[in-house]
Amino acid sequence: MRKIPLVMFLLAVSAVLGWFVYANHEALSTPPYEKERPLSYLSKAASNAEGRLVAIADSRRELVQFDEANVEISHTEAPVEEGSSHGFTEVAAAADGSVVALDTVLDDYGLYVVEERLYRYAPESEEGILLYAFQGSGSNMRVGQMKGLQTAGEHVYYYIDEQSSVGLFRIALSGGQPEEVFRFKLPENRYLSEITGYEPGQIYYSTKRGSIYHVLQDGTSEKAYPLEGTDRTNRNFPESLALHDGRIYFIDRLVNAVVSFKAADYGDLRTELSEEELSVKSDGAEYLELMDMTLGPDGGMHLVLDDRVVIVHGDSARVASKLSYRAADYRMGWMVWSAAALLTATVAFLLHIFYVHALRRRISLFFKQVFAIVPILVISMFMLSNFIYDSFSARMEDEMQRQLTLLARNGEALIDGDQLKRLGSPEDYMNEDYRAIQAKMNFLFENEDPSVRSGLYSTLYKYENGEFFVMMDDDDGVNMFKPYPPNEGSVRVTDFGEVYSDRWEDATGKWLYAIGPIYDSGGEIVGVYETGRDLNVLHQSNETIYKSILRNIGLISLIILALVLAVTFWLLRSLRKLRRSVMEMASGNWDVRVHIRSQDEVGDLGEQFNLMAQHIRTYIKDITTFSEASHRFVPQQIFKYLGKKGITEVHLGDQVQGNMSVMVSNIRSFNQLSKQLSPKQNFDFMNGFLKRFSPYVRTEEGLISKYLGAGFMALFPRRAEDAIRAAIAIRRELVGYNESLRAAGYAPVDLGMALHKGPLMLGIVGEEQRMEGNVISDDVNVTAALERLSETMGASILVTKSFFDQLRAPERIRHRYLGRIGFGGKEESLELIDVYEGDSDNERQLKDRTKAMFERGIELCQEGRFFDARETFIEVIKINRFDKAAKLYFYLCDEYYQSGSSEGWNGTLAV
Repeated sequence: MRKIPLVMFLLAVSAVLGWFVYANHEALSTPPYEKERPLSYLSKAASNAEGRLVAIADSRRELVQFDEANVEISHTEAPVEEGSSHGFTEVAAAADGSVVALDTVLDDYGLYVVEERLYRYAPESEEGILLYAFQGSGSNMRVGQMKGLQTAGEHVYYYIDEQSSVGLFRIALSGGQPEEVFRFKLPENRYLSEITGYEPGQIYYSTKRGSIYHVLQDGTSEKAYPLEGTDRTNRNFPESLALHDGRIYFIDRLVNAVVSFKAADYGDLRTELSEEELSVKSDGAEYLELMDMTLGPDGGMHLVLDDRVVIVHGDSARVASKLSYRAADYRMGWMVWSAAALLTATVAFLLHIFYVHALRRRISLFFKQVFAIVPILVISMFMLSNFIYDSFSARMEDEMQRQLTLLARNGEALIDGDQLKRLGSPEDYMNEDYRAIQAKMNFLFENEDPSVRSGLYSTLYKYENGEFFVMMDDDDGVNMFKPYPPNEGSVRVTDFGEVYSDRWEDATGKWLYAIGPIYDSGGEIVGVYETGRDLNVLHQSNETIYKSILRNIGLISLIILALVLAVTFWLLRSLRKLRRSVMEMASGNWDVRVHIRSQDEVGDLGEQFNLMAQHIRTYIKDITTFSEASHRFVPQQIFKYLGKKGITEVHLGDQVQGNMSVMVSNIRSFNQLSKQLSPKQNFDFMNGFLKRFSPYVRTEEGLISKYLGAGFMALFPRRAEDAIRAAIAIRRELVGYNESLRAAGYAPVDLGMALHKGPLMLGIVGEEQRMEGNVISDDVNVTAALERLSETMGASILVTKSFFDQLRAPERIRHRYLGRIGFGGKEESLELIDVYEGDSDNERQLKDRTKAMFERGIELCQEGRFFDARETFIEVIKINRFDKAAKLYFYLCDEYYQSGSSEGWNGTLAV
């Protein structure tokens, strides 16, 4: 019971810690001692006037915002919804410090765009506000119809590509309904790739055929790049368009460089940053492919690589490859880890309390087995579920790898190598050969049902002069003739004609893929066909399967658990019968018998129980007879105070110390009475006396320690009130006792009683063959002396003031103060109280009338005013001529008045 408050407190602490850890569980993904985090799998970036950057990282699953010192300000995870996957595809920074991001929602296979959502994130906030949701046509792959996300003032601008025309829309940063502000048509057989600008006359866009067009104010398009006479072709594919200070900037995908030209006349084409310069400024980056390029308000270029952002201002450059945590986030990390550790320790301690302490308590064996079996079964089934899932997941991936390898091998039969060879530049996008190859690539999935494709994608590369170029991809954001760096797999395909499979992760996601060669009619390898599957989609499918496994195994576990518990309950029925019989015997039913039919260990135990019960009944009969006899010689209370159950446990030297009240009671002048009686009459008289008065001691939880011949000594271990009530009851009973003596022909007797309280030792003394209980204490001797003094002081019950002060309500008992008395040759005197509550009515009335006068006389005597004290005691004696204490004080005061007190007298009455 004492542990219940502790358990309740620990449960409350666990609940608080659990809520805190769950609310901040993302901090557990990083060790608390790490002060930096690396950037990885970047795809886009944007900046505001304050120099803050926001980047799309972790394969489009995260938005990270950081300042000029590379200190992380906030990070936001892409939403997670069952049945769909999310990824950030575009981002823009507003002037007020907020961030606007485009969340592209794909189907549950991660292929087709089902919705595009525009979110606004307030400064340093990780909770986004939905500004607008666009339901597309459902035919776009991985990149939707919303493009060209920009901010200006209090508005967000974006375009919606409707194939033949493009609409510019505007929506307030605070939210509301979007409005169309401009629309233009695309030239025939031109397909929008990227777009920038939002003011009519200042809008530029690139097409899938590698050209840049300028949209005039009347909505017509004018080609701006590449122009005849320049050293650029359509293979110099422009990406990441940006308009700043009268120039158009873009990434030349072929040479991986930043290029610009004048927006007004499309002239002055120049390279702003080459790949060689990028290698120097990127601080040793392993991969130099430019993922994105944006321009800050000050004209600085923000170049996004796979694992870092390079900020270029003229000849200077700053690299952000690792972000430092803010001091508050660093402290929060330690707090979350500390809370998790404390939560683990608290739960472990609670389990310890439950399984070590709680199970030690008296509860049913059935429930103990339940508490033991259930956790083992749950843990075992959970481990079995994980084993099945891991095995199934591994087989799924192996099977998927074989299927992808088979599909990649069929690529040479699926793709016409001669048609692929004729595709010479992005200008061939959607020409006859392109459409023919595209139709064959989609042959396996021509119904376009995502459930059939199950997240499978296909990519076609052209192999030319030892270089690889992306020609087609199931990602509408990938442009034609994008250079692709060779790797081990692609080299093995082109050099040896092998089919190669592996895993891959980039800024667009995680993939399981296989690649195979494409041959032309001459048997020459002219391309590589790749097919693969989004691992995130596979993992989502596996999670669904994992939940199904858990659900089914959980159901099976419940059935098994129910059967196990039912069988356990049935097997324990014999044990329950035996338990009931044992409990009946423990309750005092010694005639109980148990009837168990099972032929097992419990049945044997039942037979032995019946035999044991018979022996116990015989033994109890013998021991009861002995115990009843022993109780007449040794009080049971002595065993209790010594911590023993009975006389058989008592040993020589057993003792206990305590602070107890001592009562000594004796018949006054018993010697004279005893001489008149025969020995038999003496014993009969004393036995009758003790039989009459001893019960009053036991009634008040006292014990008679010793018989004194003409009286007894009693101990009261608990309260002083017990002793005083017993003494008063005995005095009152004395009246009736004396009447019975008169009726029997005996003279009435008087009792002297004294009460005192102090430390004493109660123990066993003697030798091995003869032992008895005894009390050792100077206070016992004091009490015996006080009993002898009681007759001299004229008190029926004489108590010490130290004893009387321990009473909780002394004012309810008639008493008077007798002063400081010295007796028995003791150096120290005692203050005594005359308790006359049990006296006769006449005696009580006389002492009540003289109490104040008597106590005043004692006060005058102790002050040394002996004449006044003597006169006072004379008045007391006039009223109560039987007051012995008043007479003693009268003689003392008269003597000291006549002769003077002795030197050093302290007001003590010596008796």
